[in-house]
Amino acid sequence: MLIDDVHDAAAAHAFGAEYVTALGKIINSHVRNEAAGAAVFDEPSISLAPTPHEKWLACRMAMEEYGHHLKFNKLAAQLGLEDDQDRPPLSVFDYQVTSWTGYVMTKAIVDLAEVVLMEDLCECSYVPLRMLCRSLMREERFHVSFGARTAARLAADPTRRDEVRSSAHHLIRMTLPFFGRSDSRNNEIFRRWGIKRLSNDESRAEFVRRTRVLLCDELGLDYPEVGTRWNATTS
Repeated sequence: MLIDDVHDAAAAHAFGAEYVTALGKIINSHVRNEAAGAAVFDEPSISLAPTPHEKWLACRMAMEEYGHHLKFNKLAAQLGLEDDQDRPPLSVFDYQVTSWTGYVMTKAIVDLAEVVLMEDLCECSYVPLRMLCRSLMREERFHVSFGARTAARLAADPTRRDEVRSSAHHLIRMTLPFFGRSDSRNNEIFRRWGIKRLSNDESRAEFVRRTRVLLCDELGLDYPEVGTRWNATTS
């Protein structure tokens, strides 16, 4: 469906409950998952970072992720969305960061998945969500570039190379469900209302393409056997 730009919360409600509910699913997902990423990935990494400079970077990224949480939460409040914090975050946040290498790979891989999804929302029909995502892209891309650059240094060390590979393969497999089911009814509604442009499988395929470039072309590693379809338990 081609619809005009929706400039504010009042205009969104004028489109009806389905539009607002669809926006709510997207926005509240970011509210939950930005906070989860900061708590599960970024905070533990501060003590794991090997140098004061890297501790500062981990603190900076934790601060930025919590900032994203607060900004999406403000957007949710403007729309009058119900707080659904009782819902669990996505399964990728079950990953336990136990080493600096593991943390670096979350930035290179999991944050790259977030960039793929947020790039799509940068063209969203709901202007406040579109503008928020555009404003956050610089920080999100910094997180990914930090991960990729640091991963390249770690992979060049023969004593760290296997850990980089193992973490990368594990995280890629864990991140594939991040994009949602192949047969998602929610995604059909998002695209109908111009909230998203891409299907879940198209976003997942773009993630696979970019992580393949990272592992194979930039790090000189192999790539795990994965598909771009997923029809498990969450939409």
